[in-house]
Amino acid sequence: MPFTEPATLTNDARDTGAAPDRVGAPGTSGQDDLLTLSLVDGLGPTLVGRAIETMGSAASVLTAGAADLEAVRGIGRAKSAEIRRGIDEAQSDGRVEREKQLMLEHGVTMCTPGDAHYPALLRHIPDPPPLLFMRGRIEPDDAVALAVVGSRRCSHYGREQCGQLVALCCRAGLCIVSGGAYGIDSVAHRATLRSGGRTIAVIGSGLARPYPSEHRALFDEIAAGRGAVVSEFAMTFPPLPENFPRRNRIISGLSLGVLVIEAAARSGALITARLCAEEHGREVMALPGRVDSKSSAGCHKMVREGWATIVTGLSDVLDALGETGQLLKTAEPPEPPDADAPSPFTRDLTDTQQRILAVLDEPRSSEHLAAATGLPMHVLQADLTMLELRSAVEKRGPMFVRRR
Repeated sequence: MPFTEPATLTNDARDTGAAPDRVGAPGTSGQDDLLTLSLVDGLGPTLVGRAIETMGSAASVLTAGAADLEAVRGIGRAKSAEIRRGIDEAQSDGRVEREKQLMLEHGVTMCTPGDAHYPALLRHIPDPPPLLFMRGRIEPDDAVALAVVGSRRCSHYGREQCGQLVALCCRAGLCIVSGGAYGIDSVAHRATLRSGGRTIAVIGSGLARPYPSEHRALFDEIAAGRGAVVSEFAMTFPPLPENFPRRNRIISGLSLGVLVIEAAARSGALITARLCAEEHGREVMALPGRVDSKSSAGCHKMVREGWATIVTGLSDVLDALGETGQLLKTAEPPEPPDADAPSPFTRDLTDTQQRILAVLDEPRSSEHLAAATGLPMHVLQADLTMLELRSAVEKRGPMFVRRR
């Protein structure tokens, strides 16, 4: 089903989760049928979705014979008998009740595309998860969301710019969606929490076995009233490599657009961006890096090929989101001008960027700036790049000049 961007922040556009606290808890027959299928060895979310599409319902899949299961694309004759045995075992060995108990212990609810509180944007992607496990809550306003993805080995520049831009997006009213991984993902989640915003972490493992395990405290904080941690995988499902491309489609599906911050020429972040643009019809944005930075080569390629919008600040993000972004711009009346307010060139700069500007009382080379500020050269160069993008600094030959 094609996606149409919500142009107004109506109740329909935001209809993603105004449900009672325990709505989605295990118990309804339709959800139990889906839960049973999610626990069948060798089936997985993709085949569950295809089987339901072929058979008409989860209940029909559970009662289908091996010959019927052969008709499901991806099962065929070779696997049909094995899947039938797996269904019989899942229905008889108590694993469904054990899964329900785990869900209760971890405060996990579940929802299906037929439930009113299933995220509306996610429902409209070509391959929505047949069952979504959730810690925390997805609120109606969380439909106005931006996905932020990027390198797991982000640089100082990427970490700093991600934190600044995410904070601005949160203040504008955007929910931040990411994958809970190392690097840009966790920076985006933590910057959201610091800014008092809401965030959704989509992980590639079961919620009782979160990956990476070092981020358990982060996931706990998100689920405790600041958003949700979600997965399409059963509670103890391991973080297999093939899980993450599927996770990426959920990140994209929950969002109006995706912002890529530092991505190599081949990276998972680009997979998410491609899905966003080609299959989900979302907007794709990229933060530029240094021209010689391999960690930003993917971002530069996206912009060069014309399928991503270059972003250097909040205004670019909101412009890329179309009418929804424009509504966010006008959601609150602007404050009256303050004669003592900082210049637009220097507003919201980091401490290190302010330090650089403070010593640029005259044209200086990067070597002189490094000596004057005490900053390592790689940090200095990253901040100079950002200052140039924000028109706070101009490079003239080998010298940097502060713009007044």
